[in-house]
Amino acid sequence: MNNTRAIFVIGTFLLAFIIISARLYHIQINKHEYYSILAENQQNYVRKIKAERGVIKDREGTILSYTRDNATFFVDKRMMKKNLPDSIASAFSKIMKKSKSYYLNLIKSGSKIVYLEKKIPADKSALLKELSIDGLGYTEDYSRVYPYGSLASHILGYVDKDMKGTNGIEKICNKQLTGIDGVYFIEKDVKGGIISFDNNQTKASIPGNSVVLTINKTYQKILEEELAKGITEFAAKSATAIIMNPNTGEILSLCNFPDYDPANYNLFEADNRRNRALTDTYEPGSTFKAITMSMMFEKNVVNENEVIDTENGEYLFKKVRIRDSHKYSSLSVREVLEQSSNVGMAKLSQRLDDEEFYKYLRDFGFSIPTAIDLPSEAPGYLKLPSKFSAISKAFLSYGYEISVTPIQLINAYSALINGGNLYKPFVVKGITNSNGIEIEKNEPQKIRRVVSESTSKKMRDLMVGVVEHGTGKAAILENVLVGGKTGTSQLLVNNSYSSNAHNSSFVGYFPADNPKIIMLIVYHSPVYGKYGGLVAAPVFARVANRIIQADISILDGSKKIERKEDLFENMITVKSVEIPGKKKELKKFLNPGKISIDRPSPKPSSDIIDNSLMPDLSNKSLRDGVAMLNSLGMKYRSEGSGRIVWQSILPGSVIDKTQVCVIICGSENKKIPVNIN
Repeated sequence: MNNTRAIFVIGTFLLAFIIISARLYHIQINKHEYYSILAENQQNYVRKIKAERGVIKDREGTILSYTRDNATFFVDKRMMKKNLPDSIASAFSKIMKKSKSYYLNLIKSGSKIVYLEKKIPADKSALLKELSIDGLGYTEDYSRVYPYGSLASHILGYVDKDMKGTNGIEKICNKQLTGIDGVYFIEKDVKGGIISFDNNQTKASIPGNSVVLTINKTYQKILEEELAKGITEFAAKSATAIIMNPNTGEILSLCNFPDYDPANYNLFEADNRRNRALTDTYEPGSTFKAITMSMMFEKNVVNENEVIDTENGEYLFKKVRIRDSHKYSSLSVREVLEQSSNVGMAKLSQRLDDEEFYKYLRDFGFSIPTAIDLPSEAPGYLKLPSKFSAISKAFLSYGYEISVTPIQLINAYSALINGGNLYKPFVVKGITNSNGIEIEKNEPQKIRRVVSESTSKKMRDLMVGVVEHGTGKAAILENVLVGGKTGTSQLLVNNSYSSNAHNSSFVGYFPADNPKIIMLIVYHSPVYGKYGGLVAAPVFARVANRIIQADISILDGSKKIERKEDLFENMITVKSVEIPGKKKELKKFLNPGKISIDRPSPKPSSDIIDNSLMPDLSNKSLRDGVAMLNSLGMKYRSEGSGRIVWQSILPGSVIDKTQVCVIICGSENKKIPVNIN
């Protein structure tokens, strides 16, 4: 019996020994590598060192976007002794200026890992990093900073919570801006406490590269401020503006309203974040007339002095009625552009065949993305010649039946004035590494020649006439010659063109004899003003004046001009002005000399019988004129000082209270043109 019990016990121990030996063999021999790695991982810890994202600068080196070195602190309650929460809470309370109880309650409320503070700035996090308390840890937690708020937001874009670029330059240059993360190795004890760092295996992070833009921060600030003023002044729904160097394709500034703050992009609607300069298309209206005119000069089918019958502003073409905003019996080719005659352009456009017309428009870049280095560009729309109707060419000639983006239009205009060459527009000037060494440089890229140098020169001259003599007079600068073209296009509302909804635009350049700046201003659905000459052109002038004051190098080598006091009298070239019930034929002045438009004798405000018609404000004091407009409930905008010499809404016109009446004051007898389309 005893022997049996002894054999059983020995057998049991022998079996257990065999099982344990087999298990040890499996662990130590078969699974040796696996458990060695597991043990090493329990003892050693690899922590990622996050690389700092590169900065974005303007062309002058001003930083527009950078990364702030923040840190997030936490406690691991599994590694803390009873007295440690009190020590940690005291230290954080002193540095972060919060109550001690706040941090004690945080620690008590958590189970394992408790976050005490997130994204602490470097000055405070440096003090907290010096604390050597078991269970207290931190991680690098960078923040993207845009020091000028919403400035250039549609160019810069923004990053997501993982610091990945998701719009604008942040997206396009995400690879260049993103650095290479580093690592450091930590040896831990059995409780998880840090024993030492392995410097031999530690690798430092490499910061991302810096992106240098073509943008001029000063220009950008001026453009945004003046564009915003115009939004308020004209009660526009939205607006877009671009400034370029027409000779290189460099974008000097670009903005849209409404805009947004890239640092808090999630607080803004997607509509605010959309870069309308690239994504939104519109019918350009009369700004397109200069493009059409250049084709005809290139094909030598027009002469600037040729006189065109403009049908007193109303022309029945292929059973469609084409109208001008102001009525002229006839205009020279030059005056067709200056006075923005739809009738004249429609007639002249018939001298080009459909294929030629289409080819030139494509050469100017319409219906083709410009390939600018910003995301989400739309191609626009231009129908094929085979799809042209009988009236397509006429409508195209003054900017309808085509949709363009603002970037396409200003790029085409750049080719129009720079000698005839179309360039690829670009925003990224170059890339530098963290040591400031240039590793990439973007040069101007010529795409094709669109028109000859002689045609380009001719168009520059004609568009100076638009500003000096025609619809763009509000863009005149005091001592600098400006060229440009106004545009007013009706918007489609419920599939029909509305007389109450417009895009009002102006594209201009200066100095006209040596263009260094070209600028496009577009206001969408302004409540007041309506015409490009009243809405966009004055904003252009304000921006241009401020840019010249901030950067005098623009005028280097340019011819300065001096205008006499009788400026407006000398510049006017008018065929006729029609007032309901009266028609005054005016002589065409080819040489300087004073002229005076015969107007009805002014009446005092008390004599106004029909409050539905615009009164004659000429020769009244600004105070009296404003009083009359206020009594009629009219919006107004005044320029100059002295007595009223011009009003944008003709005397006797039916009052439309959605329009803004611009009144210009000066010395007696000054007169300016009435066409502001």
